[in-house]
Amino acid sequence: MENAKPADVVDLVDNVKKRLGQDEQYSGLIYSHETSSIHQGPKICLYKTLPTMKEKVDEQIRLAERIRAVDQKGVVEGVLNSHFLPDMAGNIRAFARQKVRCTKCNKKYRRIPLTGECTCGGNLILSISKGSVTKYLEISKELASRYPIDPYLVQRIELIESGINSLFESDRSKQSSLDVFL
Repeated sequence: MENAKPADVVDLVDNVKKRLGQDEQYSGLIYSHETSSIHQGPKICLYKTLPTMKEKVDEQIRLAERIRAVDQKGVVEGVLNSHFLPDMAGNIRAFARQKVRCTKCNKKYRRIPLTGECTCGGNLILSISKGSVTKYLEISKELASRYPIDPYLVQRIELIESGINSLFESDRSKQSSLDVFL
């Protein structure tokens, strides 16, 4: 109420650390929910039960919309800044530097051998798939269109999309007829 700084009121707030080594360490603590055992409660949270990342993000944002004290824009920007954008940028970088590995013996090669297969005769696959690079792109674009986020973040999403497109699409021009130039 007085807009005091946290450092000024730290002595007024009771916590367990202050009680350690005293008789009050086991009694008189204030809590919000009565329980007979601290081990009771859900064994698995809702977040883990949701199968896709889109559903997890939608639920997180839906909760943020229901709580008046939470800024939905801040939640969306936080998810993008702390999770989606760094993950996509890192996966683009990793995809460009990736190795190939054998499905049979799991041996890794920096470059595909000239024979096109592993020395054991196994099939070679990329260690990082296209799906792992693009997995958050559509969710990020949808969030950017649904919420008024910082234009800088929108531009970062567009730049990452441009990088993904240049990585997976051929830069060679498509063959066209002479009619195009008339």
